Amino acid sequence: MKKFLCKKEIEKIENLKKELNKLKKENKKLKIMNNFKDEIISAISHEFKNPISIINGYIETILNSTLDENTKLKFLKKIHKNTTRLSELIDRLYLITKLENKKLKPKFSNFNLFTTAKNIAESLSERVEVVGEEVKIYGDKNLIEIVLNNLISNALKYSKDKVIVKITKEKICVIDKGKGIDEKEIDFITEKFYRIAKNDWDNSLGLGLAIVEHILKLHNLKLQIESEKGKGSKFCFEITSLKDKEPQLQ
Repeated sequence: MKKFLCKKEIEKIENLKKELNKLKKENKKLKIMNNFKDEIISAISHEFKNPISIINGYIETILNSTLDENTKLKFLKKIHKNTTRLSELIDRLYLITKLENKKLKPKFSNFNLFTTAKNIAESLSERVEVVGEEVKIYGDKNLIEIVLNNLISNALKYSKDKVIVKITKEKICVIDKGKGIDEKEIDFITEKFYRIAKNDWDNSLGLGLAIVEHILKLHNLKLQIESEKGKGSKFCFEITSLKDKEPQLQ
């Protein structure tokens, strides 16, 4: 009887240890995310304030100075660039809100994934190469385009080398030889507003991968991330379930 009770007590202690470790991990995650609250506010403020200041500066110069037509055109192009940037920021915030609130209904159709990836790559940079097979899938073409655009843009941002988009019958991967991601950050990079480079301001607000994950979830897919610090990253998602049958909507 004594031996039985001891065994039971040991099992109870082991279970408590597991629960404690689980709580520690959750607390660590919450602590990390809480530390980013101020940075999130700073990011949003900076991303909107900076282009607005630039736009106002150019408009004031045009209104209050005598400029030749070439200079005016140059300034107007700068204004256009920054208004586009603001529009993209607003679009991203609106999209992530709709995705989180499950208010976006995907429109499924058949389309060629290879051709779609090729078109996006050509519109972004000559440093992107699409390789692999012609694959036809059944999904929301516009949303998959957003996924690919975000993944490729991300890869270009963190890598000066060529970015490879590899398509097989089973999956699609975006591969770069950039900075790579620290192992402890991989669990957080798909969180909304999470930014790896804390002071490297861009027009993403840390929403790109969060949007990707939400869109893939609508297709019953999951983002797979492999990365090694200083060597590069690989972002993949399987496409087998999108071929030859219609996925079940969530």
